[in-house]
Amino acid sequence: MSEMLSRMVWFVIVAVAISYATYITAGSIVNAQARGAYKPVMIRDVLGPGSHHLSGMIMVPTPCHELTLRTEALSAATYELLFRTWHEPSVDCDEEEIPRPFRAVLFAPSTGVEFIATLDGVALPIQVLPSIAGH
Repeated sequence: MSEMLSRMVWFVIVAVAISYATYITAGSIVNAQARGAYKPVMIRDVLGPGSHHLSGMIMVPTPCHELTLRTEALSAATYELLFRTWHEPSVDCDEEEIPRPFRAVLFAPSTGVEFIATLDGVALPIQVLPSIAGH
């Protein structure tokens, strides 16, 4: 009888632990989707002869956050867009997300190029919308 009771107690403990882990995981996914964290950032790519003129907007946490963009060639066909934010420490701001524009010129072949992006070291989903200069 005590062995059966012991097994039931362990079963309840394991079931509660699994339920709690599922709740935490699913809750963070639902919260991120509700905030739009999984929506890709739209990047306009105006193609020129051997160049890409990239532009768009990224949401930053507060009006006091500034945005910088650096590009890095990972291979001949893959380029990383490294977005960084920094907070102006001498100013107090409301915790309200605002958009910040960005622009960059990248010299690379017009076709066969892939872009990936990070924001403060975290992968950022992007969608690149190419267009031809002058059109």
